[in-house]
Amino acid sequence: MTTSVPLSGRVVAVTGASKGIGLGIVELLVSQGARVIAGARDVDGLARDGAEFLPLDVTREDSVAAFAQVARSAGVDSLVNNAGVGSFMPLQQISVEEYRRVMDTNVLGTLLMTKALVAHFQSRHAQGQVSQLINITSDVSARTFAGGALYTASKYAQRAVTQALAHEGHAYGLRVTEVRPGMVDTYFNGSEPGEPQKVAWLKPADIAGAVAYALSVPQHVRVDEILLHPVVQDVAF
Repeated sequence: MTTSVPLSGRVVAVTGASKGIGLGIVELLVSQGARVIAGARDVDGLARDGAEFLPLDVTREDSVAAFAQVARSAGVDSLVNNAGVGSFMPLQQISVEEYRRVMDTNVLGTLLMTKALVAHFQSRHAQGQVSQLINITSDVSARTFAGGALYTASKYAQRAVTQALAHEGHAYGLRVTEVRPGMVDTYFNGSEPGEPQKVAWLKPADIAGAVAYALSVPQHVRVDEILLHPVVQDVAF
């Protein structure tokens, strides 16, 4: 009996793809038959069958344009905006430089990368084809906490961008999904995977599974939002 491959023939662009959640997404998508155009600031030594790794700085228009051109030429049908950075400190310690680093990566990067492919997705719709956008944000895109002013502000902004594009994209058949993970065992904020306090946290494969699910639902289905937490994390809606 032949097992169907749900993402066979799909072409997906993934940002922030060098490690952690991004690399987990790449690995799962190619295992399910997708071709992946993967971007990150440092792609030296990265290789996976079915994936093409390209240098990408989502804060720079020229870098985004070059990456988007390759993705369009490959016939990209979906974009996963995963690139992001964390920063946690009391409000009075936030510098202009740190504000720009976080906001430029998390918010401007999402805007630039999406903007670079919108016309392509509109063209696909004119040809009767469906496109998808998935933004990896955070469960703090709708809540905050002490020390989280800068990071959560960036995630609130990403959520607003996602929802606005969902309204705009409805006119040209773009299905938009926000994936909102809780605590994930990655390199986030300078930490290392496998640290004792993170043993029971979500793994990159869990977030990748949510992305694969959103990409593989029937074309008449739109998954607006996926919120997921490890069971050890306090309930947070």
